[in-house]
Amino acid sequence: MKKIMFVGAFVMGLTSLFAQELKLEKEEIAFGNLKLNTEVTSKMKVTNTGDKPLILKSVVGSCGCTVPEYPTTPIAPGASADITVKYSTGGVKGDFNKSVTITSNDPVSSRKIFRIKGSAE
Repeated sequence: MKKIMFVGAFVMGLTSLFAQELKLEKEEIAFGNLKLNTEVTSKMKVTNTGDKPLILKSVVGSCGCTVPEYPTTPIAPGASADITVKYSTGGVKGDFNKSVTITSNDPVSSRKIFRIKGSAE
């Protein structure tokens, strides 16, 4: 039984060495101070550091004020793509700290999160 478990763990380890892997350019997008009722746009670069195509299954903002757009075609090994994020301050004053969740076919970390931060005045 121990041999089967060892072989299984070994195969799983090899799979993760030779697979697609999503790497984010940074952990957050900082918009700084924004005026009320303003819409801003920024990009987050994602890179496939693996050796198989990376597929972004979904990219979702934590609320309706954070709207991401992402590539639906596979990202080739070594290639990068941009996720465009639109944020609308609306009429709410104060600091904001929103999240964007990326779900992909990365076998080690299928879900990655980055933050959208700033302040509306």
